[in-house]
Amino acid sequence: MRRVAPILWAAFALCLPAQQQPGERRKVSAPIAFYDDADLVSPGTLSVSTYWSRAKVPAGGDTAFPSVYFSLGLNQRFDVSGSVSYVRSRFENIQVNGVGDAYAGMKFLVVPEGRKRPALAVKPMIEVLGEPSIVDNALAPDRVNAVLPLVLQKSFDYHRLYYMAGYVTRGIIFNSFVFELNTWSRVTPVVIVSGSRLTREQALISEFGLNRSRGDVVGGVAVALRPGLAVFANAGRSVGRVDLNSNRYQVTAGMSFNVRLWGRK
Repeated sequence: MRRVAPILWAAFALCLPAQQQPGERRKVSAPIAFYDDADLVSPGTLSVSTYWSRAKVPAGGDTAFPSVYFSLGLNQRFDVSGSVSYVRSRFENIQVNGVGDAYAGMKFLVVPEGRKRPALAVKPMIEVLGEPSIVDNALAPDRVNAVLPLVLQKSFDYHRLYYMAGYVTRGIIFNSFVFELNTWSRVTPVVIVSGSRLTREQALISEFGLNRSRGDVVGGVAVALRPGLAVFANAGRSVGRVDLNSNRYQVTAGMSFNVRLWGRK
């Protein structure tokens, strides 16, 4: 189901205000998780997704639109991808509108999937944080960071499983597990369970009364309208102890299409 993988890859890098003295507002980066499968886009094919997303947290929230994710297949073992969005972010009395976090990466298929062997891929990415993540952030993360994940995937007759785990160099470890049901030819439901943990500034996080870890559960569905064109939607929320970084809800909706740039059509 590579044509709709962007709905699984998209992640919310929220930076939320912590309550301190009256009139003082500070932000702390939230844990963040990424999810993707091990499939590559066919060589010569450009896959594009455009979508709207909304994440609501106790102190405010983010609305991202327009958002664009693309991936381009180069050969049987390698593709490149990127994403960017325009974000309207509000946290208590702080409001920032601007270009959100952007990502550029490349996926390498290290081990193709076999009859009894799972596929293994790596997808190193560069993260460039936008103003909504930087403004008034108490942890002052570097604007440019690396994301270093690996992906395991195994397909079965009527479902597919994939798992991603990795590290963000601004101090976050994450993992995610996706169950994809392939019983129907045009409709593909998915369930995503993810977890992440901050590894830096532990004293400051404790002082603000925030969680070092966050877990999220998301359910979604993709509908293929015709070959190379699909629509998708998903919704979810954080689970566990609630803090200012917890998603009360997150929703995403959009469409994905493929364009053949070279090779056989």
